[in-house]
Amino acid sequence: MLIREWLRRLPPDAADRFAAASPWPAAGTDRSGWPAQSADPATVSRAAAALSRDTADALRLIMVRFGSLPFEPDQYEAAASAAGLPAGIAARELERLRAAGIIFTVRKTWGDRLHFMASDALAAWLAALLPAEIRPLPGGRRSARPLQDYTEPFGMQLMQLLAELGKRGLAPSGTGGIQSRTAAAAAARLSFGPEALRPYEARFAPGGKEEPTLQLGLAAAVHLGLLDESDGRPAWRREALSAWLAMDAGRRERELLAFVTDRLAACDERFMHAAALLRGLEGGVWYPAAGIDAWLKRHVPAGAAHWRVWLETLAALGWMQTGVSPEGETVVRWLIEPREGAGTDCAAGAPIRFMPGAELAVPPDLDWRLRWELELLADKVQPGPMTGMRLSAASYVRWVENGRTAEEALALLEEAAGSPPPDELERSIRDWEATAGRIGFQEALLLVCDDKRIADRIAAEPPVAERLGERIGDRHFLVDRRHIAELRRRLAKAGVPARSGLPEADEQVRQTYPSVRDSGDADRARGRVSPEQPGDSAAVKAIRLLTGMQLTRYAPDLDIRLPAAGAASGAGRTQSASGSARMHAAAGADSGRMHAIRATGLPAHWFSAVRRVHPSTRREMVKRAIEIGAAVRIVREGAEMDILPERLEETDGGWRMLGRALDCPPDQSVRVALDGDSWSDMQLLLPEWIGGRK
Repeated sequence: MLIREWLRRLPPDAADRFAAASPWPAAGTDRSGWPAQSADPATVSRAAAALSRDTADALRLIMVRFGSLPFEPDQYEAAASAAGLPAGIAARELERLRAAGIIFTVRKTWGDRLHFMASDALAAWLAALLPAEIRPLPGGRRSARPLQDYTEPFGMQLMQLLAELGKRGLAPSGTGGIQSRTAAAAAARLSFGPEALRPYEARFAPGGKEEPTLQLGLAAAVHLGLLDESDGRPAWRREALSAWLAMDAGRRERELLAFVTDRLAACDERFMHAAALLRGLEGGVWYPAAGIDAWLKRHVPAGAAHWRVWLETLAALGWMQTGVSPEGETVVRWLIEPREGAGTDCAAGAPIRFMPGAELAVPPDLDWRLRWELELLADKVQPGPMTGMRLSAASYVRWVENGRTAEEALALLEEAAGSPPPDELERSIRDWEATAGRIGFQEALLLVCDDKRIADRIAAEPPVAERLGERIGDRHFLVDRRHIAELRRRLAKAGVPARSGLPEADEQVRQTYPSVRDSGDADRARGRVSPEQPGDSAAVKAIRLLTGMQLTRYAPDLDIRLPAAGAASGAGRTQSASGSARMHAAAGADSGRMHAIRATGLPAHWFSAVRRVHPSTRREMVKRAIEIGAAVRIVREGAEMDILPERLEETDGGWRMLGRALDCPPDQSVRVALDGDSWSDMQLLLPEWIGGRK
């Protein structure tokens, strides 16, 4: 799930709360811009430098073991134990990561919890804490030979898909999906076929009416807010469409890259790490594939066997290429800039060129608002970086059917080219204006009688005959649609009422091709193109079209146990039960401490004082101390010892507690292993980091 999608499920002040937590202030994070900065590589790099060693270790563990997949508390505890991270420290650092919005949590109504890392933040944190030392080839863009021809980036493919839907209309079929011919024509505007999405079959809704390629395009459009639903029918969001077409090209592709990565790779353990790693590479330069292999084999060996599948998907979407260096080495490069703030984006503005025969040569960086209108006026005849488009009488009919005029066509061409169209092209448009679209077909309505006798009878009734048109054969009459209701009344009055159910609904009005030429629409909506909000009909449609990490049945959990003041340097130390703290606990005066004890769900007398306990209770106290990250105070051979238990082992004669003594610095800790029957008096010590629930 993407950060900004997740924030829409949280209270309005959630981003401010995250931004105020360590390490963001040290990174200079702007609270109002936290959602974007929390996945920005430069900001995350500064934040990573401010993390404590324990916090960084816990985050590395999560990224390597789970990536952007959700994980249960027990899974995290097991991973921490296997990595040698003490249970108490692991629990404490998870809470710190949650407080900073680096790890998020959801829960079911009965209490089950899942933690996860936002997929768009994973790339930035991997680059900061687990960097891949991969150097680009010297020589820049020309240092290798590409193995794939030019493919239009997915943003361009999506724009053409939407243009096809605009030309043909969004009227749904009888089964609720897009009409089959329209769907096929729209899918044909994509440069990749179903085979490119076969590795991700599980991500698509089973039994979908549209093929996966079209599902991906429609889900992307709904995610970006370009399509919505109105009265159960697909509908355009014109201002959002205008703003998207006016958007900087680099940002447009990066937002789509984040969406596709989240929906296809981030919820698949085969691809999630490779997807995040690749997004940390610089755009436009060649990198040795061996360096990517080496990083994956070191950190996530299972992902090393599959990352080239994800690379092929990125190539099909026009975002990456593979190549061969002069030494025969396999290399890869981005054709876009995947990193925010890299400074390589350029403004649109290259003009079209007029070619013979009413053809246009259209560059990829033409203002997309102009390209959108050209998609209606002309037909694409040649793919490539310089797209070939042709005007014809048929394409001009489509133009006028959608409310445009010859003057608007000429003005569009002049604006796109920076000069008036050639005289020959202008004459063609004027000729089409005089002839094209001047005739059309209309559907006739027939009144059908069961036999000739009934037909003769109604023809003999003067009031009825006045509303009948030409008689065709023995049983049929032409009927003017405008008179159908009056004719029904006259037939009933004449004693020959008509059956109900004859077609009399008006013809479905074709939805017009959205106009985006009003720059005010883009100005008003600029910066407001945003993913769907949970509960919207569009969100439901997007989930149906393309499934990702399904957390819709879970509620956000912001019940975070923030570290108490000074706990950051405690590295797992607990409150002393001696002195004033012990007195307050015994007297019940420290309400904050008592509130924290109640929050653990454990008996309060376990924390109150050292006391003799039953052997079975002794074992249970150690077990629960490990779960909440608490230390235990035991009396052994007359001496008190404070121990942070890390695990409980079964032995032939009973059980054993393994942990770390707390009466020494963390970096000089003494490991202990004590049999469960080697002490009888004990107490739990409440960790400082639990504090009161916020």
